[in-house]
Amino acid sequence: MTRKLILADLLEGQTAAHLVVAADDLGWWQRLLYDAEDVVPGTGLQRSLANALHRIGWLEPNGGGYRLTEAGTDVAYNRGFVRVVTRGWEPTLRRIGEAAPGADRIPAATDPAAVARGCTDIARRHPETIDAIAARIAADPTPGTTLDLGCADAGRLEAIGAGAPKERLAGVDIEAGVIAASTERLAASDLAGRSRLLAGSVQPGDGPPPWLDADLRESVTTAMTFFLLHQLATDAGGVAAVIGAWMEWFPNLRRLVVGDVMLSAGDGWHEQPWFAPTFELYHEVTGVRTWRDEEYRAAYAEHGWRVAARYDTDHPIFVTSVLER
Repeated sequence: MTRKLILADLLEGQTAAHLVVAADDLGWWQRLLYDAEDVVPGTGLQRSLANALHRIGWLEPNGGGYRLTEAGTDVAYNRGFVRVVTRGWEPTLRRIGEAAPGADRIPAATDPAAVARGCTDIARRHPETIDAIAARIAADPTPGTTLDLGCADAGRLEAIGAGAPKERLAGVDIEAGVIAASTERLAASDLAGRSRLLAGSVQPGDGPPPWLDADLRESVTTAMTFFLLHQLATDAGGVAAVIGAWMEWFPNLRRLVVGDVMLSAGDGWHEQPWFAPTFELYHEVTGVRTWRDEEYRAAYAEHGWRVAARYDTDHPIFVTSVLER
């Protein structure tokens, strides 16, 4: 028999989620998980946070600092999902009870910066996947431009740039504030001379978008998109319609990287990946459709793309496909 959620789970779970994001804001999970360094709280506020994470069971004392427990390692690894749900989607979920009488759907109301950072963390949890994509790009005899459609905070572009040193890089995102902050950060990096970020929509419409100039149109040979195609396809009439429009925008496109979420299986939430319940509810109330794996594959084949590589070991509902032609 499946254990049912009780009131304590809801209240304590909310507190725990906010503690996860707070620790991430301080850079603790990065330091603990990837830099293999203990965290040493420097203020009374930080000591309260560390003590709380210790009492939950995610940190343990180690000399004058704290290190990850086994359970804490899993939390640190999945912090991107927690950030999206806790901060990124919270404004939308809060609207459910505030909707007008008779409303069947509510418009999405997200925290763009939180969603951008969370999605980048999710996509970069397996650096070997991004490294493998970068290696394919670097192996091209003639370097081109890799464009991230919905680039968020440009974290994926930075990773691609490190592995493909001759490739030009470009990114587009609808959130101008996110683009401005990312542009400032890249300007101080070694990617400044070969990268450009643009604010605008990548939703297909009537003709090319305003941000698409002649140079970008001709130079893009690899296009990437993460966590976005299913949303665009909802308004455009399907996955194939979006891909077809992008192919018209970029006539020299020879590689397409699609990292997106799949419609998960299982009637009960206990049968699904832990992220699926919130993911499915968010999309149901906003009217954004999710698509099945076979629908993505049919759309790829319709436009002559073959799946050259597929990465789906990270999470059951998140799949990255490298398409070539």
